Order: sequence, then structure tokens, then C-alpha cells
Amino acid sequence: MKIVQISDVHFTRVDFVKFSPKRLVGTLNWVLFRKDECDHAPLSRLPELFCRLGVDLVLVGGDLTSTSLSSEFEMARRYFDQVEQAKIFIPGNHDQYTPGAHRQKRFYTSFKNHRPAIEHRAEFFTLKEHGVEAHKIAPGWWCVALDTAPSTKITSSNGIFSEKVECNLEEVLSLLPPNDSIFLLNHFPFFQNTKPTHRLIYGERLRAILERSPQIRFYLHGHTHRHTIADLRPSNLPIILDSGCAVQKSSATWNLIELKGSTSHVHAYHWTGAEWKPFTTQTFTL
Repeated sequence: MKIVQISDVHFTRVDFVKFSPKRLVGTLNWVLFRKDECDHAPLSRLPELFCRLGVDLVLVGGDLTSTSLSSEFEMARRYFDQVEQAKIFIPGNHDQYTPGAHRQKRFYTSFKNHRPAIEHRAEFFTLKEHGVEAHKIAPGWWCVALDTAPSTKITSSNGIFSEKVECNLEEVLSLLPPNDSIFLLNHFPFFQNTKPTHRLIYGERLRAILERSPQIRFYLHGHTHRHTIADLRPSNLPIILDSGCAVQKSSATWNLIELKGSTSHVHAYHWTGAEWKPFTTQTFTL
């Protein structure tokens, strides 16, 4: 099986009419700083490349938008409609950027993960209602997705691993077959080594779950815009994959995860200025 991990595509529409204090700050930040750091043009190459590579599943790790405008969600939806593979979406902090977008669940109006007929009790949980969603993606493999992205204060980019999500995640993990393997997909890293306004609040509780859940083989996240592959199994933690930012002009990246029996190959791709090319591959025995 071949799985793409991509995150932080930040489709953006500048609109000073649909005003909120936080959206104004985010829009000014985009116009003054981030606009020159991003390039969406290389994304147009990916749908055809995914087909050529034989990709089976695309995991989209949040921040599809910049300020949660309906027009931004429409831009992101139109783009991902071009991707033929099965897809699993989770929201990032920019997708629930304002109180209105979060209250109206605007992300979930645009992106509804396809759910086949429910065959397992864990599949009754949904991101929209429970903050946790389990997808069986292959024999012996699950993707468990999290929504830890609330609307936060005007200067905050925090996530929150709430008590509700914590309890639901614990229950989902208890329901899954103990010998199966899991990708845990979340927008935020669980480490508390970023600045306070960008952290996952109560991330240490998520780390505790990871430490006692060896069936979680991979922890996939974005948010930082820094590509990372780190095997933390010696510390009783999973293999950590940060796909980076797929539209960062100087360092656009995403990951291709290839499962072959008890072996996994992680191919990291970057934009060279002319094409998407793998720049490193790491192999893990699971």
C-alpha cells in the first residue's frame, strides 16, 4: 500500500469585507509576510504524480485554508476533487480559525470523509461529533484521525487535546484489534518544544497515550512547516512524520509511505523548482 501524507496547503482568499478581529490579523499576516513565502502552483502537478506513483490513499493533515473563509474551503475542495485516490481529511487551526467557522463546523461542510458501511464498533466515532475517527485502510492497518483544532484567541495558534477527545481516543484504541497497527493522524505535534502560542495544550496527555500504545506505529502531523522523520521507538513512542508545508516556496515537502509486509519505506518529496523529487528515503522494520 502507498499512502501520501500532505499538510498545510493554505488556500487563501484576501477578503477584508467578511471581517472578524482574528481574520483581519491573519489576512494582514498573509499579505505582509506569508504570501511571498508560498507558491501553490506546484500543487497542480500532484494529482497526476499520485496516479503515476500508484498511490492508494491520501492523508490530508489540516490547514487547508488560511482564515476559514467559505471561499477558501471551496478552493481547497475543488483542488482535492482532482485527486482521484481515497482521502482522509482533518482540520488544522487555520480551518477553525474564527469562532463562527468553528461554531458552524464549516470545515465539515466542505470535507466529509468517505465512510463505508460500518463493520466495527470503532467506526461509529466521527471527527465532527467525537473528535476521533477510525478508518480501516488495509488488512491489519487503521488510520485514527483526531480533531484537536478549536477556535482560539486572536494571537493563538494552539491546539487542545481536550478531555473529550482524550476519552474518545482511549475508547477507540481499546476497541481496535490489539494486533493491528495504527497511523495516528493529528494536525499538531505532541511535543511541547514550540513557542507557547503554537503548542498542543495538554499534549503531554497525548504523549502518555502514545507511550502505552505500541500498536500506534506512526504519528503523523503538520503545523510546524518543518519536515521531520524521527524514529522514537527506543523512547516507547512511534515513528514521527511531519510532512512539512506543501506550498512553502523554499522548502515544499510531503511524504510517501510505502507498506510492504513488515517493512515500511518513507520517501520524502520536495519541489525542486521544476518538479517533485524524492530527497530522502528511510526504511523501518515494523
